[in-house]
Amino acid sequence: MMKKSLLLLAALMLGGCATHWPETALLNPQVIPSNQQYYSGNRITLEGVDKREAAYVFSIKKKEKAAVLVNSEQPLNNLLAEKLAEGLRSQGLEVGNSGTTNLTLAISSAAVTVEEKTFTYVTKSRVSLQVIADFQGSKLTKQFNMSSSKEGPGEPSMAELESILNQQLGSLLQQIMADNALRGYLKGQPS
Repeated sequence: MMKKSLLLLAALMLGGCATHWPETALLNPQVIPSNQQYYSGNRITLEGVDKREAAYVFSIKKKEKAAVLVNSEQPLNNLLAEKLAEGLRSQGLEVGNSGTTNLTLAISSAAVTVEEKTFTYVTKSRVSLQVIADFQGSKLTKQFNMSSSKEGPGEPSMAELESILNQQLGSLLQQIMADNALRGYLKGQPS
């Protein structure tokens, strides 16, 4: 009986040391405002669409346990559309309810997975965004992708996972804002 009590106590103590993961992640990708005006009097509509198969942004899988899934605190499609609109406005574009070009920002994937191996943790991330610009029936579709992989001895913290995803999302939004073919559509001058 004493042996069972000690084993139970040890299991409870070890279980208490496990990382507690929050239910939601605070994502806030940064978009660097432009100091150059590319648009003058151009108006667009912008919609964010989430096409991911699952809503989580982080998946933490430890041996012998079910994965812990963490969602974004704010709907990711709304957050990214808001950030992209902010960046495009800094370039002189008017983003509103009506415009000559309709821009759709679709999220195909945006997730960081952590998997416990024998002595290490493998952290992989993959972000895939698609933009569809429609100027009077003439359409442009472009894909923007980024991924990374890292293996290390310690379990990454929530702040580290948020940082990885924020950096990748911010970088892809910058790429979208800098895309010359897309700029033509947003100016109403598709090539």
